[in-house]
Amino acid sequence: MILSFYQMVKGDVSFRLPQGMFSPEQISLMKQAKCIILPPICRSVHYWFCKKFAPVFPCMDTRFHFPGKVGHIFLFELAGIPYPPTKVYHGLEEFKKRQAEGEKLFEYPFVVKWSKGGGGVFVHLVKNKKELFYILEQFRGYEKKGPSFIIQPYIEHDHCDLRVVVIGNRFLTYWRCQQTPGEFRSNVSRGARIFYNLNPKLEQKAISLTKKLCQKTGINLAAMDIMFSKDKKPFFLEINYGFGVHGLGGFQRYKEILNEEVKTWINSVLKNNDKKSVI
Repeated sequence: MILSFYQMVKGDVSFRLPQGMFSPEQISLMKQAKCIILPPICRSVHYWFCKKFAPVFPCMDTRFHFPGKVGHIFLFELAGIPYPPTKVYHGLEEFKKRQAEGEKLFEYPFVVKWSKGGGGVFVHLVKNKKELFYILEQFRGYEKKGPSFIIQPYIEHDHCDLRVVVIGNRFLTYWRCQQTPGEFRSNVSRGARIFYNLNPKLEQKAISLTKKLCQKTGINLAAMDIMFSKDKKPFFLEINYGFGVHGLGGFQRYKEILNEEVKTWINSVLKNNDKKSVI
């Protein structure tokens, strides 16, 4: 029996994911389930609870073990995935302390990113010391939600980055190119345009690295943002577990691919279970 809590994927039995604890009926069904499907954005308590009963799609172990942009940096390092030189700070007071101790920053301009937030929110290009402290003071209001932030050098990259979307065993790519004067972020929500097949060689390079990351982490539903420097070196920027689908051909096309890949995943799980029962 396949149990789904994700409206986009129909199971033998389907529910909406509850806000709080699962009902006795739902827990009883979990005990019978061969697989459980969850929405890609859910609470950690729901995810870990479901995993106690059956294999879960999507795999969100890394999302909860390595949260936010700070967590992504640690994950990239462990997996041997290239990323920009990065300084990690767990709050403004730590930043000030390290500065007082003589730690050097990257040369201006550089990029400051609060660990949380998507769509280019809380990502700033800093051109001088005055701008830096203005932006850090803005972060002060967010510290209760999580104080960590990172600083990375600004890498020249022709105002384009590559998104690699992982859906099960499928790896789909598209470029996001920013053509708005004065805007350095390549988010579609900030005016970037979507292009396909701009550089197949770089796209394959990015897919190979993404496959490596997925093999080491179990990630099977996410979007990776990757930047290439002027000399074509790849740098992974972040992992998006919730992502837009416009570049994939729209909502309906995404739903079709998702259901195909979930079906493949379920068959793989059931096949492995059959092998274990024989052994």
